[in-house]
Amino acid sequence: MFKRFFNIKTIIFIILAIAFLFIAPKIMGLLLLLFASFVLAAALNPFVNKLEAKVKNRPVAALITLLVVFIVIFALILPIIIMGVKEIELLINILPEKVVKLYETAVNFSVYGHSLSDIVPTENIIGASSDVAQNLFNHISNFTVAIFQMCFLLIILTMFIFYIIVDRTYLKAKFLEFFPPHFKEKADYILHDITSKVGNYIRAQILSMVAVGVMIAISVAILGIDYPILLGLIAGICDIIPILGPTIALALIIMIAYPLGIVKIVLAIVLFLAAQQISNYVIRPFLFGKFMKLHPITIIVALMIAQEFLGIWGVILSPAIAATVCVLFDELYLAPINEKENGNEIEPKL
Repeated sequence: MFKRFFNIKTIIFIILAIAFLFIAPKIMGLLLLLFASFVLAAALNPFVNKLEAKVKNRPVAALITLLVVFIVIFALILPIIIMGVKEIELLINILPEKVVKLYETAVNFSVYGHSLSDIVPTENIIGASSDVAQNLFNHISNFTVAIFQMCFLLIILTMFIFYIIVDRTYLKAKFLEFFPPHFKEKADYILHDITSKVGNYIRAQILSMVAVGVMIAISVAILGIDYPILLGLIAGICDIIPILGPTIALALIIMIAYPLGIVKIVLAIVLFLAAQQISNYVIRPFLFGKFMKLHPITIIVALMIAQEFLGIWGVILSPAIAATVCVLFDELYLAPINEKENGNEIEPKL
């Protein structure tokens, strides 16, 4: 028994596992990128399998699937980009006038007969405004760099997904080679279970985003606010990012509803928050519980832990991370204990 479990290959495997745990925090960004690629590949793999049966070529099937996905995403995001460009253009056109009016109001504002120019020297304000302009320019430059970095990461992510789908059998065989012989069958079963659950995560997330988008679109249309379908689309896409995403969508709705008066704004906020509550406490727990067989408490805890240690991408992938951890915990710890207890049970005497 001792020689079976503590041979050379098992010892090497344990050393590699410990080394991986040591270097994992230093390459967390790469690991999250690889995990995101694995999750997306697991979700797209069933479609690639069906298409492969028709075209008889897996790389071609994978390429067609990825192209369809990109076309759909571009078709969804294009209206948002167009609307955003129009809003930015409008802001740029009216910004100088607004700044001048704000400056004149601030300078002429008086407190007990003293104007702001008597309290704060005008040259300081001018100097501060130049600093603000310089900071704004720096932020714009940083934003441009971030856009290029995002495009680069998107290309890398697409390449990872493509090769994970195309070389699935080869990568799986190489992955199982790292395990000792008596662990290979168990590792194969665990990998299949994880792949199934993280693939279901994408399907549950898409259905959740669609539900949020439909509820927001209907609410906005009922209130008579412009662009109901577009605002519903934006709310659905932004729903993938907890807290920040819904905040962006709500701010956009308020901005468009502003000319309609305070009553419409308040009603829009109430209906938006109601839709978010229904999504967070009814739709998402039901979908993630049904598709991934995870309890809502597990998902909430995973989200909080991921937010603390892994940042925004960890939050987005938290249900998939929770599914992976739960499968590993069940198969490596709970299942052996339960099997041992069941094997030691003594049938009660009659």
